[in-house]
Amino acid sequence: MSEYILSNNANCQYCYKCLRNCQVKSISFSSGKSQIIEDECILCGECIDICPQGAKNYRRDLKKLKEISGNSFLVSIAPSFFAHFDSPFKVIGFLKSIGAAVVSETAIGADLVSEQYEKRFQRSKGPFITSACPVVVDYVEMYYPELSLYLAPIVSPAVAHHKFLKRHFGEFPTAFLGPCIAKKRELEGVFDLILTFEELEEFFKAEKVDVEKFPERFPDPPFPEEGRFYPMNNGINHSVNKEFGQCLSIEGIRNISWFFENFTSFDEKLFIELSACYGSCLEGPATRKDLSVLEKRRRIFQYKKVLDELEGKRISSYPYEFDLKREIKPRPVKIQYSEAEIQEVLLSIGKSDSSKELNCGACGYNTCREKAAAVLQGKAEKEMCITYLIDKVSSVSNLVVEETPNIILIHKNDQIVYRNRVARNYFKNFSDDNLLEIAKRCENSGENIIDLSLEGKNQRFFVKAFELPEDSGNVVILVDMTKEKEQEERIKMLKKESLEKIEDVLSRQMVLAQEIAGLLGESIAEAKSRFMDFRKFMEDK
Repeated sequence: MSEYILSNNANCQYCYKCLRNCQVKSISFSSGKSQIIEDECILCGECIDICPQGAKNYRRDLKKLKEISGNSFLVSIAPSFFAHFDSPFKVIGFLKSIGAAVVSETAIGADLVSEQYEKRFQRSKGPFITSACPVVVDYVEMYYPELSLYLAPIVSPAVAHHKFLKRHFGEFPTAFLGPCIAKKRELEGVFDLILTFEELEEFFKAEKVDVEKFPERFPDPPFPEEGRFYPMNNGINHSVNKEFGQCLSIEGIRNISWFFENFTSFDEKLFIELSACYGSCLEGPATRKDLSVLEKRRRIFQYKKVLDELEGKRISSYPYEFDLKREIKPRPVKIQYSEAEIQEVLLSIGKSDSSKELNCGACGYNTCREKAAAVLQGKAEKEMCITYLIDKVSSVSNLVVEETPNIILIHKNDQIVYRNRVARNYFKNFSDDNLLEIAKRCENSGENIIDLSLEGKNQRFFVKAFELPEDSGNVVILVDMTKEKEQEERIKMLKKESLEKIEDVLSRQMVLAQEIAGLLGESIAEAKSRFMDFRKFMEDK
């Protein structure tokens, strides 16, 4: 897990777009979560910029800005500062208002670095790769350690400028403002506060700071010479004053990767300026995107013209000697796996031979073998392979169709193209022509229930017929309802028998009732006769 680039898993939709665009594949996907692998990340910021769901972001350090505000501190502003802000001199005015005793240009450090580049290049006998971009340095040390010997063992302009600030202005807290996320790691332990331009604008918004209300203030001297060109394409070459035939400039981590992959040893002296961002530092990951690189370039020249007219000493007039050496530390992160291990993973996701290794890149990895290595490393899941998932779903679907207790027939162009297991058992003695006739009869009957005579036995079926999309065929599903029919007939017989029995019982009861009624009538008549005789006897007395 990275402390610099943060993941919001609630927003992550597992589209793998960040992984597809990550040059070093330093993102892991596991158990519904995606995380940046810090030890493999070069902090180019591409995953933040490319994510459509906003699931990636970088660490904000605005709390530290509040902590140092109100006390004296030193500020280093990167050269692209003047391209990013609409009113850069008013922003300097704001910084002065919250305690910045000195606001100095990082371009001073760039001039110091360029001087060292010039000296080193003169002594070199082959390729010389600039080390100003922290992303490039990490990329070489981690993924192309064999090229580390060509990397300039010189600190970045920001580090050089920090040395200058401490030497020239004393022991005050220091802050760096720039367009680069990678600076947060590179300058940690050097500057007390590392902020991006984007963070400073967020501070303005959160604290309701109206920058336009502050007076314009200029950077403090001494002033740089050519270091203000550093954030532009070919800016380092220009500041070192290399001839066209001796210099090469490459922008963008993908272009740099292609250059490294095709790098071959040669003895020609060549000054190679590398920048991880297209548009160099003017298009850093934490700088504004609503301005074109042409407009940003125009602003650099506009403000350079203004700043060049300021009265004050230039850095070239200072006799300081700084130790600007840096130690290049190759630290390869690639893990090698055996062919047997790779093949085992490939086989588990259905890649039984090379023809099934599509290398489609949908999972985010460039090749199936690269994906297999990531699975072994615990960075990827098998289910990230879309073709594996499709095969898995298809096999389950096929199993459901094959094992259903209902009859399924598919025909196309007057031919039976599929019959499931139940259909094969039902119609084992039927030809395809017979089955096609049955299928069409079911489709044309217009009824949901149909009776068929199969091998001398009457059977009843519920029928469902439909067409497959894209003219893939016609499906007929037959649900056997013969048992239900037989049960229905048995119920009818039971009803008939029951009615007949009830009728017989009622008839017999009617006869019995009549016999009882007859006996009761005779008994009553006799009783009445005897009562009349008794009455007459009593009256005579």
